Amino acid sequence: MSVIELTTFKVRPERTRAMLDARPGMVEAFRRDRRGFVSARLVRVADDTWLDFVEWTDDSAWDASRAKGGNQPEIAAFFATIDELVSSERGVRYDDAEDGPRRVRTVAYGPEPAQVGELYRPEGPGPFPVVVLAHGGFWTALYDRRQLTPLADDLLARGYAVWNVEYRRLGEPGGGWPGTLTDFAAAVDALAGLGPELDLARVVLIGHSAGGHLAAWAAGRATLPDAAPGAGPKVTPVAAVSLAGLLDLRGGADARLGHELSDPDLPGPTGAPVDADPRYTGAVAALAGDGLVRAFLGGTPAEHPDRYTWATPADAGVPLLVVHGDADELVPAERARAAFPAETVELPGAGHFDVIDPAHPSWARVVAWAGEQLAKHAG
Repeated sequence: MSVIELTTFKVRPERTRAMLDARPGMVEAFRRDRRGFVSARLVRVADDTWLDFVEWTDDSAWDASRAKGGNQPEIAAFFATIDELVSSERGVRYDDAEDGPRRVRTVAYGPEPAQVGELYRPEGPGPFPVVVLAHGGFWTALYDRRQLTPLADDLLARGYAVWNVEYRRLGEPGGGWPGTLTDFAAAVDALAGLGPELDLARVVLIGHSAGGHLAAWAAGRATLPDAAPGAGPKVTPVAAVSLAGLLDLRGGADARLGHELSDPDLPGPTGAPVDADPRYTGAVAALAGDGLVRAFLGGTPAEHPDRYTWATPADAGVPLLVVHGDADELVPAERARAAFPAETVELPGAGHFDVIDPAHPSWARVVAWAGEQLAKHAG
């Protein structure tokens, strides 16, 4: 048995970043100063409302902590960011099974609701090679990172740490240009602060569909000028994989790819592993009339040539594997070709979502290729 402190509080959105920045210091102060502190977990339940689960070994530890209050400067700094305490309750935790290692935890890399990821950690001390996953969905909020949960589970079982990333997308505030790009860049760079068990010299990016574009783009961030979103990477991958990715942005814009989503009643694509989120159907439909590449970058290549140049994947010397099915009806094969030399695997009869099925033969080829690239940087 242990005691759970359930605290609900409000923080104005403009102060969210300060609260999240103060959070690690508060937790470290709790570990140093509070007898019986076990863990703290923060859950965002609304834009301005948070629920804090703090676990203590027993009632006396919980009571002693309440008596101390903000006696440590780091704890006081965290409390100072809170605008309103809504409630504080005590509960008793009972487990159906013994505690094991924390296989997965959700980590915020920014203050917005979509700026989070799931970090999967294998058993053992590490350091572990890391795979960053980027989901697809035409850069829209219709789909989220749950699309790639089966790949995350498979990679974890193979001994990889996995960072399954969310990012702001079209249809929600901040999505599109430049927020989607800056978010994914920030998520990759956030690996540098997620723990010493991650081997930052062995990072591979794998993305599907629009996420395939993001993975290939992020692999080339070192080529970006200072004015471009995502310039100056802190973490450089050793390889990237595009699974059914849209890499030819200019061609995709000219073809108005994704314009069919302007019909809000359109059924979801065949084979999609999760259903579209109906909360965003109307917002995406309003953006999709001229195609979702144009919506993503705010116009045509003629209107925004720099945006198309900076957002198109570039060769920074990072090996790229392009995997694409010839039965893909959402992203035609000619739009999946990189503008620079890349290793390409064409899959006869494979559709858009076959490439994210861990049981499909193509996934074994992806894992083998990624393992070969990581082995070059071992030790």
